[in-house]
Amino acid sequence: MTVFYIARGSWIVLNMVVAFLLLAPIDIFISFVFRKSRPWFLTWLWSKWVFTLSGIRYELEGEGNLKPGEAYVFMSNHTHEADIALLYMALKRDIIFIIKQEFRKVPFAGWYAALKGHVFIDRSNSTKAQLTLRRIAKRFKQTSRSLVIFPEGTYFKDGKVRPFRPGGVVLAIETEMKIVPVAIRSQANIDNVIITGTRKNPLKVIIGEPFSIAEFDYADRYEVANRIRQAVVDLMTNG
Repeated sequence: MTVFYIARGSWIVLNMVVAFLLLAPIDIFISFVFRKSRPWFLTWLWSKWVFTLSGIRYELEGEGNLKPGEAYVFMSNHTHEADIALLYMALKRDIIFIIKQEFRKVPFAGWYAALKGHVFIDRSNSTKAQLTLRRIAKRFKQTSRSLVIFPEGTYFKDGKVRPFRPGGVVLAIETEMKIVPVAIRSQANIDNVIITGTRKNPLKVIIGEPFSIAEFDYADRYEVANRIRQAVVDLMTNG
């Protein structure tokens, strides 16, 4: 591990902490005041702050596929720890992440996620996770908040897209939101926590076209999950 790598890593962590300490209290306060229409700008600003000062570049494609003000269920492949911040910048809206249960115990970040209303599920038990999502979906049915889920269950840094679990489809069916496939790809070095090489190979977020689930029901969840996975693979190949 080189001195430069250690210095850059320290710089990134410092920026994350400073941005969090400055923006998180304001964000939580505003979120409580405006519960029905929570602003997304401060979370976007935190992500932009960290990416910019860390020298991590990204590109966005397909933003025009989304209608302003419409809520969606976004289903994305998962490539790195930074994907959450990356999607905050790319989607530019009030979003709720479906997060693994273990994250709730992470000091500060986990507590902040809970206060912001993000949903924690037990990914080790697929049936239990689906039942949890069916139960909590009712609270999002009449809301302007979009939902984001990584259907692979965790991140994989080898560029391959694993089978999609049906939880995101369950959310879309129960909330009657459209599903939007999202692909994250890059030729940059994402093997480590500190991303490098984005000057020549920016991280890329490709937003697909919304997919209506009006004709499907709970029994179709695995079939739809496979369709969305294929859409994500196609975006990675052709986007």
